[in-house]
Amino acid sequence: MNEIVTGRQGGASVSRGANVALVPFLYGVAGREELPGVALVRLLADVGLTPAAARSLLARMRRDGLIAATPRGRGADYRLAGAFLESFRQVRHGRPEPPPWDGSFHAVFYTVPEARRAYRDRLRRAASLARYGLMQPGVLISPADRRDHLLAELGGPPEEGTVYFGRVELPTADAAEIAHRAWELAELDRRYREHTARLLAAIAEHPVPPGPSAASLAAYAQLFSGSLTDTLRTPPGLPSELLPDDWSLPALLAAVGRTYAHFGPPVVAYVEGVISESGA
Repeated sequence: MNEIVTGRQGGASVSRGANVALVPFLYGVAGREELPGVALVRLLADVGLTPAAARSLLARMRRDGLIAATPRGRGADYRLAGAFLESFRQVRHGRPEPPPWDGSFHAVFYTVPEARRAYRDRLRRAASLARYGLMQPGVLISPADRRDHLLAELGGPPEEGTVYFGRVELPTADAAEIAHRAWELAELDRRYREHTARLLAAIAEHPVPPGPSAASLAAYAQLFSGSLTDTLRTPPGLPSELLPDDWSLPALLAAVGRTYAHFGPPVVAYVEGVISESGA
């Protein structure tokens, strides 16, 4: 499976967004919501980052509220927080069956002047993490009321401008059209099919998985590159009436399960060994 890994040049070819996605991926492999910092840095180095880049990434994610740290000896333990913790639990425990379309989206209506661009950028970032979609400029929508996630990130209303919460009522056909635009569902459907084909091809091409090693972990991370992140782009609770016909997410989730069962055990064994060596 090592030939699956491409472009690994000491972490230089891994984008900032891809770096961030590696962290919850490693927690998922470990099956834990908290990891010792020394183990997490080593695992990030295994998948392509330098130790310095790994520590810088963790510091940035702490500032962004995606992980939290608890001192332990001369180091720290890092636990998932905020949207990353919710996403981790969603992946681990599965998505509940969404309710039928009830005729309305929850919505955020905002006007933030250019002078308060920093607040507007934080609002858009928080909305993205909470899986809101953009209905039109100044209007964000979600199938569920996610205002608590936004307010926790924003810390209050802007000094200038407004942020209101409400609902947008729509007929099913109009809601489906808007949902397709707001969450780019056609593009996601295409990507889900590509991820599914790639995962199933890897199983067929490697009927005997490699043993526990850093190289196996790196190949495993590359194999899942993009697929787990993309599954989280579909907001939880989006009614089936609003999804594309023959929606491909269930097939992708099934392929993820098969891939984990095939390649996962030796990778998990390696990761558990690294954690054990850290004294956790």
